[in-house]
Amino acid sequence: MRRGAAFPQSKIGLKKKLIAILSASALILIAVAYWAVDRETRVLDAAERAALGGTYVALSDGVTHYKLEGPLEGPVTVLVHGGTLPLWTWDQQVPALTQAGFRVLRYDQYGRGYSDRPDLIYNQELYQRQLLELLNRLSIKEPVDLIGVSLGGGIAINFTALYPDRVNRLILIAPVIEDYRAPAVLRYPIIGELIAHTVGIRIVEKRLLSLFGDHPDAEEYRQLFRQQVSYRGFRKSLLSLLRHNALGDYASAYDAVGRQQRRCLLIWGTADQEITRDMVNAVRARMPNLTFEAVEGSDHGIIFKEAEQINQLIVDFLTRDSQVTVQE
Repeated sequence: MRRGAAFPQSKIGLKKKLIAILSASALILIAVAYWAVDRETRVLDAAERAALGGTYVALSDGVTHYKLEGPLEGPVTVLVHGGTLPLWTWDQQVPALTQAGFRVLRYDQYGRGYSDRPDLIYNQELYQRQLLELLNRLSIKEPVDLIGVSLGGGIAINFTALYPDRVNRLILIAPVIEDYRAPAVLRYPIIGELIAHTVGIRIVEKRLLSLFGDHPDAEEYRQLFRQQVSYRGFRKSLLSLLRHNALGDYASAYDAVGRQQRRCLLIWGTADQEITRDMVNAVRARMPNLTFEAVEGSDHGIIFKEAEQINQLIVDFLTRDSQVTVQE
C-alpha cells in the first residue's frame, strides 16, 4: 500500500470522536428545545378541578366535564363540539336555545377542556362511548335533539345511526364525512410527536383565531385555549385523534341515518375550506330528505362569525311542529 493511501489510525479515531460529540450535542440541543417549548406544565386532577369549579361525572374511560343549562322541564338538546375546541365552542348558541325553552347539555370530549386525557386510542368508538355513557349517567332517557359541528357532526351522525331511539332531531353544522386527511407526517412516530410538540399547538392556535375572526371575545378564547393545552395529555390525545379513524369515513352512518324517518338539518358556509362543497354534496346525496341551509361567504368558523343567523336557523328548525314555547 502506498504511503498516505489511508488515514492514520489516530485520525480515524479522532474523526469518530468528533462525530459522536456533534451527534450528542445535537441531541442535547433538540432535547433542550423540546422541553423549553413544552406547554403541558399542569395536571388536571381532582384538586385542580375543585379550583376550576364546574360539574363533572366519572365515566368508564375518565372524568367528563359538562354543563346542563336551561328550563328543567325543557326538551334536551345536546351540543357536540369539534376536534380541537371544548364546550365553550357553543357559548354563542346556548342563550338562544335556553331562551327558546330547551334544556341544553354540552360537554368536553376526552382530551379537551376540563375532561380527562386518558391514555387511549382516540377513535370513533371512544367518542360514541363517552356520549352514550354521559346520557345514561345523567338519566337522560328520552330522545334528545342532537347538534354537532365539524368532528362533532361525525360523532352526532354515528350516534344517531347506532342509537336511533335516543335521538329526536339532528342538526349537522359543517360535519366531517370522509377524506378529511391530516398531514401524513404526523402519523410517523417520534417525528409526529416532535412536530406536535414544537409547532403543532401554535398551528392549532392560529386556526382558532381564524375561526373567531374579529369576534370581540377572541382574545378571551385564546387564553382559554392556552389553558386547555397546558394540561398534560392534550397533545398526545390530538395526535391520536389524527392518527386513527376519528376523522375517517362516516359514509355508512350517513347512509343509515338517511334511511331513517328523521328530521335533519345541514348547515354549511359556502367559503368553508375544511369541509368542502364536494363533502357537503356527498352528505346531501346520502341523506336526500334533509333540510339544507347554505350561509353565503362564511367559513369553518360559522357558529362564531354568523352566530345570530345560525341560532335563528337552529331555533326555527327545532321549534317547527314542536310543543316548545319560545320564551320572551
